[in-house]
Amino acid sequence: MQILVMNAAARNACITGDLPTTTQLFTHQIDADPNNFDFYANRSFVMARQLAWNDALQDATKSVSIEPSSIGYISKGLALCGNQQVHDAMAELDLAFTFTNADPKTTHFLFLIKAIALFNVNPREQTVLPVQELAAQMLVRTRRGLHKHLHKLSN
Repeated sequence: MQILVMNAAARNACITGDLPTTTQLFTHQIDADPNNFDFYANRSFVMARQLAWNDALQDATKSVSIEPSSIGYISKGLALCGNQQVHDAMAELDLAFTFTNADPKTTHFLFLIKAIALFNVNPREQTVLPVQELAAQMLVRTRRGLHKHLHKLSN
């Protein structure tokens, strides 16, 4: 499962830190196809990197309204974290899990995103317990996914 889909020019601009160019490329893509949820989610990530949390939230919300997706819920969760709306952010990030199809790699990746987002909002000692709880949840979900997969194989 590929979570973040973008063309080479946008990817290269993003990697090199040329965020104005990245934003411009995504804006051109949105202008050309305003119904593409990926474009809004991608631009939301760039806005988040620039700490433009309200713009990031607006694009993420638009992405999810066009088509609910893992990338849309991740970008919305991160934008909400940036706005210090932790409870709502965790709920949005939880929704991203519904698109993993119990794939362990994708599930682990999403747990990592969620843990990092939570820690970035509150990098103090009291964050350690929720991160440990996330790790425990990840283990339980991974085991459930493995049991379901083995059950399918045995039938």
